[in-house]
Amino acid sequence: MRVLILLLAAISLLAAGTTARTPAAQTSGETYEACRSGEETISASALPETVSLERCPVGDRVIRDNGIGTILPAPGQSIYVDALTTTGSQELEVTRYADGTLELEHVGDETEASQREPQLGAAARSPAACRDGHYNNLDRKVYADLKWYFNPRTVPSELSRKGAARATRRGNVNITEVQDSCGLPDRVKWRMLYQGFTRATAQLGKSGNCNGNDRDTVVSFGTLPQSTLAATCTITTLETGPNNNRVKWSDIKLNKVHFNWTTRPQARSCKNRFDVESTITHERGHTFGLAHVSESDHRNLTMSDRSNGPCQSSERSLGRGDALGLNRKY
Repeated sequence: MRVLILLLAAISLLAAGTTARTPAAQTSGETYEACRSGEETISASALPETVSLERCPVGDRVIRDNGIGTILPAPGQSIYVDALTTTGSQELEVTRYADGTLELEHVGDETEASQREPQLGAAARSPAACRDGHYNNLDRKVYADLKWYFNPRTVPSELSRKGAARATRRGNVNITEVQDSCGLPDRVKWRMLYQGFTRATAQLGKSGNCNGNDRDTVVSFGTLPQSTLAATCTITTLETGPNNNRVKWSDIKLNKVHFNWTTRPQARSCKNRFDVESTITHERGHTFGLAHVSESDHRNLTMSDRSNGPCQSSERSLGRGDALGLNRKY
């Protein structure tokens, strides 16, 4: 009998010890593999669409997806990163709700489905800019005039500082005043208010990451991944109702290390240089809530997901779909 009692006591102690360790083991097991400590970045593709921060302690790390990324937004905010590359566009949006959950959108390689190489005759199949009424919206809009700055110290040597600043201002105006050649009116209520030069740079790192929020909207040149022509980082606050997130800040960075730039794309001397104004027009379209449209089907619209190439200015002027998208949003 004594032996039996001792045996039962030992089993009871063993069971108690196992029960005590279970919660710790479960907590460890519930942390997503991509979020475990020791990893410098977190892969968005390795996470579900909705993530609890308890299961994914992001900290100061960057969430990355196909060459772009972002730090963790502040509670009640969203960060949208777009990269215009030579093979198409990549996007990533991370939203952080007050209850500690994250929502990830636009995860995956956008070039696989929508960035197929245009086939022979594709240009003829795409409607003319003023006959193409297609547009796509992002779930955000501008609710007040946005103040912005330009960093002249970052301008590449092939441009003058004043010329680059003027081209950037015109690119903003092309969106805010709906500059199109189709006869559509301007119904956008808000403007980009130029505040002058700054020494601050766009909050986009060399790897294409949105790496902070200095609470200013800045346009600058700098280093981006080799195939990235330009990138935009837009920060919004969450509002009630669909498609009502409020744009607060939106930085743009142009890649001066791997691309050459011009403000006179139609000059005879232009050779393999990309137009500043056209690129800013496209990127500022994202600021005001326009999403990409397919290059293969809508290549004559400014918001198509590829640049029309060097030494051209066609994307300075909005197409019918670009203008309709803006006017119907505002």
